[in-house]
Amino acid sequence: MIVGFDYWQVLSHYPDRIGHLIDLHARAGDEVHIVSAIGRSRIGTIEQEVRTITPHGTVHEVVFRDPRESPFLKLAKCRELGIEVFYDDRDDVCRVLNTHGILALRVTRRDGSTYDLGAERR
Repeated sequence: MIVGFDYWQVLSHYPDRIGHLIDLHARAGDEVHIVSAIGRSRIGTIEQEVRTITPHGTVHEVVFRDPRESPFLKLAKCRELGIEVFYDDRDDVCRVLNTHGILALRVTRRDGSTYDLGAERR
């Protein structure tokens, strides 16, 4: 299986639990990817942050001009990589992925917020 995880608000905020899931997938032989939609000011920063949590998975940054682009940028990257299951905190991302045949599992944010566009770091 090919599995993807969002970084911000998912792996970043639940490092022990999501890191454990990543470890389990990797040990099971699954291909693991961390896909983070980021603003231009964050380019080149995600890999280092991920590696403080887990050695597993290939890290991908998809760069948006506006956070509204995230669902479609992540869809394109998931299709490119063949991702079958994706964990994300944004409802709009999950809806787009599910509509296109990718099982997207929503991770509730630790702060309980639900506004998708406000959840992104620029």
